[in-house]
Parts: sequence; C-alpha cells; structure tokens
Amino acid sequence: MNGDPDWAIRAQAFSALEQLAIAKNGLIPWADIDLGFQFEGQRMHFASKALGIFKPQRMSAALSLKTTVPRGRRRTWYRDQNADIDRPTGLVPYDLAKGGLNNPANLHLRIAHNRKAPLIYFRGVAPTLYEAFWPVWVTQFNEAEQRILLSVSDATQSNPGNLPPQSLAAGLQVREKSYSQVQSRHRNHQAWFSNRTKSAYGYRCAFSGLPLRSLLVGAHIVPDVENGPASVDNGICMSTLHHTAFDTNLIGVDPDLRIHVAEKVIKERDGPLLENLRQLHGTKLRTPSHADAHPNPKYLEFRFARFRAAEG
Repeated sequence: MNGDPDWAIRAQAFSALEQLAIAKNGLIPWADIDLGFQFEGQRMHFASKALGIFKPQRMSAALSLKTTVPRGRRRTWYRDQNADIDRPTGLVPYDLAKGGLNNPANLHLRIAHNRKAPLIYFRGVAPTLYEAFWPVWVTQFNEAEQRILLSVSDATQSNPGNLPPQSLAAGLQVREKSYSQVQSRHRNHQAWFSNRTKSAYGYRCAFSGLPLRSLLVGAHIVPDVENGPASVDNGICMSTLHHTAFDTNLIGVDPDLRIHVAEKVIKERDGPLLENLRQLHGTKLRTPSHADAHPNPKYLEFRFARFRAAEG
C-alpha cells in the first residue's frame, strides 16, 4: 500500500488474524492473541497486554488498538470501555492514552492516521476475551478531547451505481470514460453492525457454514431503511449469495429458526446453486454461541411474514 512502509507486516497480521478468528468462532481468548503471528521467520505480537495502542518494534506506526473488560468490580479507566458507537457520527470512539502526543503510543497512532494506514481493533467482550475487527481506520484524531473515531471496513460493501442501458451494449464496443459528481450519505453504523454480526457468528454463513470472510455480510433482519436496529440480534451472517436470496424472498427464516425455501426454487431443477438452496429447506439456522446474539424472534416474525406474502 502506497505511503505505508509497514504494509507487508500489516497484511501478514490481517491474514493470520482471519485464520485465528475463524478457528475461535469470532471470540478470541487473549492467550491466543498473545501467541502473535509469523513474519519473515520472526514471531510478532498482535497487541500488548499492558497497552491499548500497540506498535511492534519492526513497525514505524501503530498496528492495533485494544479495549478491555475489567475483571470483577474493577473500575473502568477509559470512556471507550463503556461505549459502543458514537451516535452523532456512527463511528467507533476510542480514548487516547494519557499525555497527548508526548505519549509515544498516541504519536504512533497519529502516524498511522496521517498515512491512512489500516489497523486492528480488539474489542473486549469479557475479561481476556475479544472480538477482532480489521481493517479499521482512524477517521478523526481529536487531541483536545483525547479521543479518536474509528471507521470500520466491510469488504462486501460497494456502491457501483446504476448502469445506464447503453452500457449493456456489445462487449467489443469501447465507450469514452465519463464521470459524474454525486452526493451520498454513508452509513457508518452499517459497517460496524455488519462486522459485529460476522464476529458473533464466528465468520461463518448461518445458512451454509461458509468461512470465507470476504464473501460474508452481516445482514439486517428488519431492514435498516425500515428503522431496523443496528444490533446483532437483528442480524444474520450470510454469504453474498444467501443475502441476495434472503432479500428477494427466495429463502426465509421463521421465529423458530427453521429455514424455508420458496416454492419456485424448490420446483426449479436447473443448476447446482439452486440445488444448494433447495437443500436448506426445513433445516435449522446456525446461531452464535452466545444466546444474546441469537436472532430476535420478533424480528424474524416480521421478516418471515414478508416471505410468506411473497409466496402469495
């Protein structure tokens, strides 16, 4: 990545972390994080046990951030230990270390921000247990307020725009490039919601078990545009194929977590992809290991009624 001399190390850390997150079903014990990863034959750490902002010796800017959950009744030291999302912006808040830019940890984070370098965010969900989000970027660095705001990437999000009819012309036709300037409202909370949902499901599709993180999305049960909450119990981790089928009412999930496949898919006999969908009929949806992250039956009931209506 241009402008980031640490990119090779970051890329290796991201690759190793993906394997670890899938192996641990999205909830990673600190003991496993502390084992680190290999880079050019050398063991490197993902994060520091003592510090929230971490820079390995071989890097020139920060690699990761960590929020912990205190044991027992121990006090919390930072605001981000009690916060999930910054409501005005939809971004993720994180407190800087004490001491401003005189603290090397903050300075290393500022360097990453200036380079627009991606980071790892380990979010504590229990003492010594973490969810991992990557890549994340420092979107706002506010030294006066002693905090930053993080934006989270979702690999499945894209905004290609609508193709004009003439773009569907013969494949050999060459068109002159043109561009339009548009204004759009980016849903910052959506990427955070999607990543938290994928983490809750252990980075596996709830329909098929597919473990390829780049092909997964955290999908709303009650849609975002219909004021569906950006909470994990209103989400299901799906592959992009199952997300499309779910959104177009080719598959549905009832409040008892039973999967239903539309009659027109069951009757169709063309192609292995449809066969994979047909085989889901009557099976149970995979659910997160933590009951609090299971789909809310009320949300499923709302969405399943729409599936039934589409069946007519």
